[in-house]
Amino acid sequence: MPIDSLKFIVWLSALLVALFLVLSPLYLLIKYALSDSSSINTGGSPIPLWPYHITTRTFLYLFSDRQFYSVIINSIVIALGTVSLSMILGVPAAYVLARYRLPGRKLIILGLISVRLFPDIASIIPIAEFFIRLNLQNTYTGVILAHTLLALPYVIFIGMSAFESIPNDLEQQATVMGANGFQIFFSILLPLAIPGLAAAALYTFLLSWDEFIFSYFLLGLGKISTLTLYLKQKLSYSPPQNLLATISVCLSVPVIVFSLLLQKYMTAGITSGSVK
Repeated sequence: MPIDSLKFIVWLSALLVALFLVLSPLYLLIKYALSDSSSINTGGSPIPLWPYHITTRTFLYLFSDRQFYSVIINSIVIALGTVSLSMILGVPAAYVLARYRLPGRKLIILGLISVRLFPDIASIIPIAEFFIRLNLQNTYTGVILAHTLLALPYVIFIGMSAFESIPNDLEQQATVMGANGFQIFFSILLPLAIPGLAAAALYTFLLSWDEFIFSYFLLGLGKISTLTLYLKQKLSYSPPQNLLATISVCLSVPVIVFSLLLQKYMTAGITSGSVK
């Protein structure tokens, strides 16, 4: 067999395996979300590959729950608040660390890495105790600050890579033409870094949207709840699989929408904003 044909078979097989691993959970999620009770409780018979009768009753049941709407709003507010605060704090820090050789720069970067080396469960106790002393438990502010603490190192590192990829010549030419530091940052460097920063914003949204441990300790006993806490609440009484799948679909949809909204920025030309 020719080497080219063998390479093609290997790459095709790898692609098919990757597609199977990616699409199988999505297929199961959609299948159970649309399944009727007879397709799940088969009385010992094999579970069908597709529901006997497609139904949207679980979606109607879920959206008839008033608590579900407040939970969605809470999750969106917390996720967008985390993205905003993380970008406000992380982008200037990434710019300074990427463009200036500060004393102790390597130590600062090492400290940022060290923050994320500890598992969340190990850091939640002191953080929760500190926030409780500040009366930030059961508040949007407390959860947003906690999620920002988790996301900020990633935003800084992704932002550093985005700013370091921009040639220094653009900044020097702008300085020669009379632009000050703020004009250079906001008019030249920031537009060029938007693709990388959009990836950082998307990752921050995903982190906050799916986060459970900090939300549970800071909101678990209060009136504010997120979708992950709502799912945990439903799991406490062994709900049917189609209800869990429906909640999981609702967890996934905002992530897909947010990704599509940022897609044009992530694929934007790297030279946008560099022409005077």
